[in-house]
Amino acid sequence: MGNKAWFVVTGFCIAVLGFSARVALAQQPAQPQADEARAQAIEEIQLTRAAIQAERQVIVSTAMDLSPEEMQGFWPLYREYRLEMIKVGDRMVTLITTYADNYQDLIDEVADKLLNEFVSIEKERARLKAKYLPKFKKVLPAKKVVRFYQIENKLDVAILAELAEEIPLAR
Repeated sequence: MGNKAWFVVTGFCIAVLGFSARVALAQQPAQPQADEARAQAIEEIQLTRAAIQAERQVIVSTAMDLSPEEMQGFWPLYREYRLEMIKVGDRMVTLITTYADNYQDLIDEVADKLLNEFVSIEKERARLKAKYLPKFKKVLPAKKVVRFYQIENKLDVAILAELAEEIPLAR
C-alpha cells in the first residue's frame, strides 16, 4: 500500500474514532438527559469501532501481501486475535465512558480505580500479543509476522494518540 493510501485510510479511522471520543467526553452527568446522551454516545462509539475494524482488516490485507497459502492460515487466526483484542477495546470504551461520567467531579478513589484499570488493559493488550506471536509464526514466516505486528502497532498507536488528544487531562 502506498504511503498516501495508508495515511488516508488511517486518517479516516482516527477521525471517526476521535469524533466518537469527543461525543462521549462531552457528556455531563448532571444534565437531565445525560442517560440518553450517554447511550447515544456509546452507540456512536460502537458504530465507529465497527468501521475501524473493517478498515483495519483492509489495511492489514493490503499491507501484508500474503500468498494464497499464507492467507489460509493467517485470516482465521487474525479473526480470532482481533476478537480477543475487541474485548480489550470494550474495556477501554468502558474506561473512557466512566472517566467521562466522572470527569467534572473526579475524586481520588475513582481516579485510582480508572488508573488501575488502564494499566490492566495495557497488560492484557501485551499479553494477547505475546500469546498470539507463536501462533502467527506457525502460519507465516518471521519477516511477515514482524510486518503484521508493525501494522498492528501503528494502527494502535494512531488510535491511542487520537484518544489522548481528545480526552482532557484530569483536573
